[in-house]
Amino acid sequence: MKKNFHLTLLFAFCLNFGNAFAQNIRCKLEGKIIGRDSKYLILLKATEDPRFAGIKIPIEKNVFSFELEVPFVEKYKLIFGDEYEDGGYKQIAFFAENYSVNFVLHSLEDFDKNTITGSVLTQKMKDFEQQVRSKFYVQYKPFQAILDSLEESNNYWSENAKQLQAQLRNKPTENERYKLLAALEELSVSGEMWTPIALIQMHKRDSISKIRLDWQYEYIQRNPDVFSYSLLWKLFDDISSGDKNINLAALIEMYQKFSKLYPTHPYTNTIAEMLNAIQTIKVGNHFLDFSAPTIEGEVIKISEQIKGKVALIDMWASWCGPCRGLSKSIIPIYEKYKDKGFTIVGIAREFKTTNQFKTAVKNDKYPWLNLIELDDKNGIWNKYNINKGGGNTYLVDSNGVILAIHPKAEELEKILGSMLK
Repeated sequence: MKKNFHLTLLFAFCLNFGNAFAQNIRCKLEGKIIGRDSKYLILLKATEDPRFAGIKIPIEKNVFSFELEVPFVEKYKLIFGDEYEDGGYKQIAFFAENYSVNFVLHSLEDFDKNTITGSVLTQKMKDFEQQVRSKFYVQYKPFQAILDSLEESNNYWSENAKQLQAQLRNKPTENERYKLLAALEELSVSGEMWTPIALIQMHKRDSISKIRLDWQYEYIQRNPDVFSYSLLWKLFDDISSGDKNINLAALIEMYQKFSKLYPTHPYTNTIAEMLNAIQTIKVGNHFLDFSAPTIEGEVIKISEQIKGKVALIDMWASWCGPCRGLSKSIIPIYEKYKDKGFTIVGIAREFKTTNQFKTAVKNDKYPWLNLIELDDKNGIWNKYNINKGGGNTYLVDSNGVILAIHPKAEELEKILGSMLK
């Protein structure tokens, strides 16, 4: 474990050292819009979240132009502003290189008509995607067709899942909704969300996914360039999203090769953080310490706040319903054990303003200290490799060793009951 951690620090140092010698990439973006009346595009790195990052590119008379100057050849994405505001969008991926990249972009319904020319790696990405479609999508189709027919015939969801979904449609109260969403999440984790026949087809479909992944590993190894490095980053990112088909050992082996080829590239540091979290955030290991401010601006170090106590580190967000539902469900447990050596510290992941945070704390009536991670300034969610979600919870003992990850209220009370009598 110490060796892996030291490697992470080394990669991070190499990244910072190498930045001083990076030569800027000048990439001119020019595009034409067909069949839509959009006012602007959002430009981001592929690794960034539009909720707190991005550059607005205005669209005037259905055309846009932008000079992008960056330190590294890297994968980027464009998102139409109106789609993002409506809450549903498709990203338009490309690579920033020392070329002019030309776009012809259509409406969301005609997304497949989009064309991107002028970038070597972008063309390589398109060729790769075409290979994936021709090799594997045909194999997926029969299983997906069966799953679609099962859903149409009402044989896809389990009876428990149907009941919970029906209750959600009946406009439950906020508290009830949180509980229902948490119950659905438990069904998903246990596999009880679907009927047995649906699960069989899903497993068959997943077997094709494993074959595709093996082919992708070989592709990355044969093509050690920045496009393949972006594929490797995405595989690590998919692990953080819960994809259990991915071979972590194979990814680590490839990463060791790419990190030597590209020691200063941003992917090297980003993957190092992911890998450190994957290898470190486990029951039996020490939690990763961090600091964050209160609403008044006082910076609190977690280890100092929970020192000598059994503690629940509650990472949540005002916009994450299941997070808030879980937090509210443990208030009675906190009150029961707070004078017996137990404490809770909350950290809310918020974007742009703290207004929703203040409202959530007031409405949910959390009796413990809550800190704020605004716009991911401290990189806490990245450090714990949960940057795609609202949060998670970690129960640690008085020495900071992780006892449980994301325990439900019943599990939490059982553990505390055996420790704090």
